[in-house]
Amino acid sequence: MHQILKTLIAEDILDFKALVLKYYHKFDLKETEAITLIKLHKLLQEKQQIIKPKMFAKWVSMSPKETETVLNNLVSKGYLTIHLFEDEDGKETETFNVDYFMVKVVQYLTKEKQSQNDDVVGQIVDFLEGMFNKPLSQLDFETIHHWVHDEGYAFEMIKEATYKTFENKYPSMRQIDRQLVNQMKNIGKTTPSNKEALKEFHKLWEE
Repeated sequence: MHQILKTLIAEDILDFKALVLKYYHKFDLKETEAITLIKLHKLLQEKQQIIKPKMFAKWVSMSPKETETVLNNLVSKGYLTIHLFEDEDGKETETFNVDYFMVKVVQYLTKEKQSQNDDVVGQIVDFLEGMFNKPLSQLDFETIHHWVHDEGYAFEMIKEATYKTFENKYPSMRQIDRQLVNQMKNIGKTTPSNKEALKEFHKLWEE
């Protein structure tokens, strides 16, 4: 998934600097390390694959020794990797990348989303147990997880489907599920222009 972030940043849809400033404090990064990371990414954007210590030290407004320490910290933490590659003439030269920060952002957002989904699942369970006036079964729990984690149904959408289902004499989880499927079909009918946008999004996601 970090490849998606990388693509969005390369195409100026996302700003790497804004990404770092928003999330660096969530990880084990100091402010000076975050700023250095931003400057390193700027070098890569300018097709400069070699870090020139003295010039870089001036650019980040630190002494050469301070700069060396920060760079070493970034390397030890995995945020900066330096390796050799062969150029078109077969000559080995040094290059670097800062992709690990994007990996960390993806991991953080995935974990945060998972936590949010778990909270939503708990709210849905409480809501449905109140509506049915009885504890839900294991199969019911699995159905709710499917709604939230696989289908991405919002809590409000599930509530709406539940209320419609309870207009029937014998409401059930299966009827709620059918109601949700029908709601999604109706959404698809009323927003046909979204289909192409979704196709393009999925193409990007699969790159």
